[in-house]
Amino acid sequence: MNVPRSRSRLGVSEYISAVILVIIVLGALVLIYAHFNAVISLSESLFSKSLAEYSVSMRSLMVITASYIGGDGVLHVIVAAGEYPVEVYSVYVDDVLLEGCPGEGFRSLRPYDVVEIACKLPQPREVVRVKISYSGGLVEVLASKI
Repeated sequence: MNVPRSRSRLGVSEYISAVILVIIVLGALVLIYAHFNAVISLSESLFSKSLAEYSVSMRSLMVITASYIGGDGVLHVIVAAGEYPVEVYSVYVDDVLLEGCPGEGFRSLRPYDVVEIACKLPQPREVVRVKISYSGGLVEVLASKI
C-alpha cells in the first residue's frame, strides 16, 4: 500500500535522537563531576585545616613537673614548655575555674620555659585535682598540701 506523499513524516531521525541523548548524558556527567569535585575540594580543605590544627597542638607541649599546696593555701604548679611556644588558657581546681589564674605574665610561655604558676585557692584543702588548659590540650595532676 502506498502512502500519499503529501503527508509528512512526524518523527526524529535516529541520528538526531542519538546526538540529543549524547548531549543529555554528557551534561549529566558534567554536573555529577562538578558536584563530586566540589565535595572533594571541600573535604580536602577541611582535612588539611584540621591536620594543621592537630600538628600545632602536637607541637605545643607542656609538662607539669611539680605541684603542691603551700601552708598559706596557695596552689603552686611548676610547668615546663616544650620546643614550641605555649599559650596557657585557664587553670581549674576540682573542675572549678580559678579566676585570674594564671597571671598575665604566665599566659604565654616561650620554648623551654620553666615557670611557677601560683594561685590562691578559694577554700583550703588537703588534696586537689588541677587541670591546666593550654594550646596543646589539657594536663591534669593531683596537688597535696605540704
